[in-house]
Amino acid sequence: MVVRNAKRKANNWDIVYFVKDTSKNEELRYSLRSLKNFPHNKVYFYGGCPDGLNPDVHISVIQDQPTKWANIFKMFKLACINPDITDNFWLFNDDFFIMKPVDCGPNFYEGDLYKRVVTLEDKHNGITPYSQQLRYTLQEMESMGCTTINYAVHTPMLINKENGCELCNIINGPMIRCVYGNYFKIGGVNHRDCKIDSKEKLYKDGNYLSTNDKSFSGKVGEQIRKYFPDKCQYEK
Repeated sequence: MVVRNAKRKANNWDIVYFVKDTSKNEELRYSLRSLKNFPHNKVYFYGGCPDGLNPDVHISVIQDQPTKWANIFKMFKLACINPDITDNFWLFNDDFFIMKPVDCGPNFYEGDLYKRVVTLEDKHNGITPYSQQLRYTLQEMESMGCTTINYAVHTPMLINKENGCELCNIINGPMIRCVYGNYFKIGGVNHRDCKIDSKEKLYKDGNYLSTNDKSFSGKVGEQIRKYFPDKCQYEK
């Protein structure tokens, strides 16, 4: 892993979320509650700030790019040049949940990105907007001579700001996790994707969990709400 000027311990690193501009985001609310299991310094929101939530720092960003991935890339660049954010920060999605206490574990990956694309398109009987973006990301990685390890496994990723700035001068728009992980050869631990996308599936075990709108409204969402019933410091 390329980490420059890492003078702070892991539990003093900030967490950064890129947040959709909506008034309500219950997944994010419960993701914040789950941070009691993840040592960290400050929590930053880039983008929106749903009603009732109160991060340490909210930086409003107009999300005017043609795709959500382009908006994420825009916010990523802004986070990497922010002098107030720790030199290294944990990149979270609003649907990440830390189900058990962890010691800011390693970065994770799962196999090869080509296999992920094929599996996804077989499942959905064709190209989806998500798989199309993965294909674009693969093209960018190939043009840079990178490996094609799949870092899109819905777990926190440790980002070094200086590395992030370097990468933003080279690319413009693909999925940042996969390109970052392969370009800087961060390594990590092979780990199954913890995403649950069914209303019927349940969380069984593991430190990490991720949902989507469909599954969060189903059985696994009920579990998450039972795991984290109490308000946290990031709620008004």
